[in-house]
Formats: sequence, C-alpha cells, structure tokens
Amino acid sequence: MRSEGSAPEEVLRIASELRRQGIDFVLLSTPGNVTYAAGFEAPIQLGPISDVVSGLPLALALVSADGAGQVVSADAYVKAAAQSWFAELTPYDSLGHFEELDPPGSLRSALRSMLQAAGLGNGSCVLGVEASLPRLVQELLAVEFPQVELRDAGPALEQARMIKTEREVGLLRRAAQVASAGQRRLCELAAGGATSGADIDLWIELLHTMESEASRQLIVTGELVTGSRTAHIAPGGPVGRELQHGDTVLFDVSPRVEGYWADCTNTLVFAAEPTAEQRKYFDAARESCEAAMATLVPGARCSDAAEAVRQTMERHGLRVAHYSGHEIGASVNERPRLAPYDRSIVEPGMVFCVEPGAYAGDEGATGARAEKTVLVTDDGPEILSQFEWGF
Repeated sequence: MRSEGSAPEEVLRIASELRRQGIDFVLLSTPGNVTYAAGFEAPIQLGPISDVVSGLPLALALVSADGAGQVVSADAYVKAAAQSWFAELTPYDSLGHFEELDPPGSLRSALRSMLQAAGLGNGSCVLGVEASLPRLVQELLAVEFPQVELRDAGPALEQARMIKTEREVGLLRRAAQVASAGQRRLCELAAGGATSGADIDLWIELLHTMESEASRQLIVTGELVTGSRTAHIAPGGPVGRELQHGDTVLFDVSPRVEGYWADCTNTLVFAAEPTAEQRKYFDAARESCEAAMATLVPGARCSDAAEAVRQTMERHGLRVAHYSGHEIGASVNERPRLAPYDRSIVEPGMVFCVEPGAYAGDEGATGARAEKTVLVTDDGPEILSQFEWGF
C-alpha cells in the first residue's frame, strides 16, 4: 500500500479523520465514498452486472490511517477502477460467459486477500465500516478477522468530505455547467412554445442536451413535472402528459459527471405569461432561494439559510414546505443540510444546493421550486449554476 506522503488531498483528509477518531482502516462500499476516497467514478449499483452479483458492491476501497489504500472491483469494472489513485487493485468474478462463476465466493476471496495484505490479520485493530456494509462482508470479518473491532465510519467520512478540495470544486463546477445547459434549453423551448409532444418528449430533449454538453452518457436523477402536478411536492417524473400553453413546468435535475453531481431546479410557464397564482408561488420560491444563498458566508450557520427561507415565505403568506437545501459532492445529498436543526458552521469550500419550494397542494393548481448550486468562498457565495430563472 502506498504511503501517505504521495497521497492525494482527499485521501489525506480521510487519513486525518481516521487518526482523530482512533480508527486504523476504513472499508468503503457506497459509490459516493468510494469515488471520493479512490479517485475514480465508482459504478452505481444498477443494471445487469449488479443483478448478476446479487447486489454486492461493485467496488470497495480500503484506506488506512497512514494514507495508503487498495481497491476491490467486479471484473466488469476493472478498467474504470484502474484509474484509482491506488496501485493495488483486486478484481472479483461477475458474469461467466462460458462457465458458471461464484461472485460471492470470489468477492470473499478478493476481500480476504486485500485485508490480509493490509495487515488486518496481524493483530487487533479498529476498522471503520459503513452502515450499508453487506452481510457477506460482515460474516467474513467476524469469522476470519475476529480480532478486528468494527466502528461506524460515517462521522469520519462526513467530516473529511465536508470541505471540497480544489479538484472537487472543479468537478462540481463542470457538473453544474452540464445541468445548466439543460435548464437553458428548457427556457428556450418554453419561450418558443413548441407544444408538439408530451412531457416525456421534453424530458428526452433535455437529457440529450445535457449529454451533448458532457460528451458522454450520463446517469441522471430528478423530475420534470407539468401542469397541476406541480402543486404537490415530488410527484415524480414525466407521465406522458401533453404540454399545453400556460402550463407550469418544474425541472429538478441531477446529472452525475465524472463521479460528481449537480442539482438544480427551475420553474417556468410554458409559452404564456404567468397568471397571478403562478407568479405568487414562483416569486416566493425564487426570493427564498436568493435570500438563503446570500446567507452562505463563512461563519454563518446552515440554519441561517433555513431561517431566511422561513422569513421570505412568510412575507408571501406561505409556509415552508420542506428543508432548504444540502451539500453536494460525490453524492447528491450530503450533510450538512440547510434545515432549522442543523447548526453546522458554514466554511469556505463547502458547496450547497439551495432549494426552497412553495406548493398550492389540493387548494390550487401550481407550485414552484427554485434551486441553484453555490460555492462558499472567503468573498461570499459564488453561484455555480448558470441559468436564468424561468419568469
């Protein structure tokens, strides 16, 4: 395992937190943590290979408190895992094309080799693990490494990932650029009044725009909601509804670009001027977003942003519908969160998605959410999302 002296900053931060919390090693199994710790776009547990391996982690990373690391990966993703910062890479079997394979058994063998090579079999030590650690791995540790004490690694990883490195900020800036391209395209289409087609056709066009901007296929989550469905929180994505002039259109989208995520939302009126009701909800969401973004300065608390949203919504005669935002990075939704209960101090290098919303519910036929991504700097908030509000 490579020594700390040559480790990237992200690995050094993990190692520092492990030492601070008395943890000797951490075994990471979720895509966000593996991406952060190992420096490659860890595969998401979706699709045929995930099914073949019965939902086992497609990649795992082991990092020590001295900044060394190793990776275990399903053989189908070895090419991606080879881009890791760590030289030690052990594949395990997935799909057997000409003979039946045993993915669980192969993973056990790969993990056994990795843990023994790292020295976990040489004596007692503390191993940090995630809450989602598969039963197979827990059983391996209990039977073959009984001297290893398991400890929750969540707090250490959250702390390490909270302040983004310069490299991460660059990746988040790029992801925001890709998402912003989709939002700008939506504004163009809405202004042009192209009503031929359903909401799903619009969604496909917006995905095409973002993938063209990224020059690659993307994993994308989010929702495109139109008409009276926007009056409710998170009703889901497009449902084949035909677009009409005057529809409220809400586009909340999160593309993953090189392992890092964007998250932004715009609300607009399709091919028409907004009604008084539409403007009421949009103005409340937009002004709440702008008020909350302005609070994101060093030394403030995350709860300050939530309070700014509450005060703004009240001025519009509306209640706060949900939390006001979250950090973002190698995972879409990270701590700290912009909520009344979160008193975390805002620091330079944090990247937040601010996303207040206002919804008529059963009492009306419209709603709005306004969301942009913000980098906290010593000079104040820098908005990474580059698109104009819808109306």
